[in-house]
Amino acid sequence: MTTSPQFEAFLARVYVDPEFHDRFLKDPAGEARRAGLSETEGLALEQIDRSGLELAARSYKAKRSKKARRIGWFRRLLER
Repeated sequence: MTTSPQFEAFLARVYVDPEFHDRFLKDPAGEARRAGLSETEGLALEQIDRSGLELAARSYKAKRSKKARRIGWFRRLLER
């Protein structure tokens, strides 16, 4: 399946936005429809590997946290 930029942005939001992530897990097709995704994309999202989704979301969260700590360290260095 070829994916649209809109689909990719939707999936990225599922990974990084905890509230959206929870809503998505409760109603994948409904969230896809509300986002204006195609029926095919909605069906694909209904069949998503939830374990893989959770693993990826945790991984992205850890990476963002690590990056924030690095940026904080750099800002403190610049403020000296």
